[in-house]
Amino acid sequence: MHLTSVAKGAALLAGLMACMPEGADAFAASPASLARLGGRAPAVNFASAAQKGGRAPLTGLKMSLSKDDKLGPFLESEKNLDHVFRNNKMWVVEQTRNDPDFFLRMSTGQSPKFLWIGCSDARVPANEIVGCGPGELFVHRNIANLVVNNDNSLQSVFQYAVEYLQVQHIIVCGHYECGGVGASLDRVDLASPLEEWVCNIRDVYRLHKEELDAIKSPEQRKRRLVELNAREQAVNVYKAAVVQRRRVYTHMKTGLAQPKVHAVVFDPKTGNLKRINTFEGDEQIDELHEVYDLYDAQTAAEFWENEEEYPKRENTPRKLFNRMPTGLSAAKQSVSLPSSDDE
Repeated sequence: MHLTSVAKGAALLAGLMACMPEGADAFAASPASLARLGGRAPAVNFASAAQKGGRAPLTGLKMSLSKDDKLGPFLESEKNLDHVFRNNKMWVVEQTRNDPDFFLRMSTGQSPKFLWIGCSDARVPANEIVGCGPGELFVHRNIANLVVNNDNSLQSVFQYAVEYLQVQHIIVCGHYECGGVGASLDRVDLASPLEEWVCNIRDVYRLHKEELDAIKSPEQRKRRLVELNAREQAVNVYKAAVVQRRRVYTHMKTGLAQPKVHAVVFDPKTGNLKRINTFEGDEQIDELHEVYDLYDAQTAAEFWENEEEYPKRENTPRKLFNRMPTGLSAAKQSVSLPSSDDE
């Protein structure tokens, strides 16, 4: 017997329910319910779920299928990406009409001056909110715009953006109404790996506990935590070794340390960006120098004996500015400097 796509979907769901220990009740939401919500998952009171036995939110949901629910409309609306391709064609036509050479330029490579580290939230599109076109921002996004030193994805972005693209500015952008920041305040087990990730925001709270505890309004406390989180993640950028090496090199070569590091917060209610006082021009800069600078830039400059670039490592597209220049005598150093052989 040949089943229609709807019947196949129903049979698949029935089979899954039969295999689950709690049957149909284990499903989080019915397809028809999701369809009425526009494909969004229903809001769940995580704190309430935790109180009922302390189970993690993802395993604590209990909803059932309605007899009146039908799979057809749900499957029909989710089965393909036709609307995505239609929008793409419209975008190509519009771009070509306004700028015939647009895609020719895009095909020749990128040379962005900014690295943007933002939240994955769909309401915070990096290029749009700062008025930049394609090729002008190098972007990395994750939940709550976190900068974690063992995140290989982000560290790879750092290395490529700083050493190869040689960006001049790194921007950490948080945003009000951030779900990740809100989740960190709920003190509910979000289950791995999300729980481990959000715990990084709780570390920010710990660093600023006295200030945050003094804020009586939960909403204002959350907004302030968004700002402090952006600031602390910018500090994490600043202390990254690849960033430090590049800043020292550019300071010795030009007198200006780059990339500059900035913290900002986006407000979805107004569309405005707010600059957060981080450490560029802040009294905290001296403390950061003392703790995180790999070596003193002024002292290191005195040992710069020639204008040679750093040695080029094999299999790299261009010279990387993360090594001391050749000919620098370790015996003359009064500060601890990495040798040209250091990785």
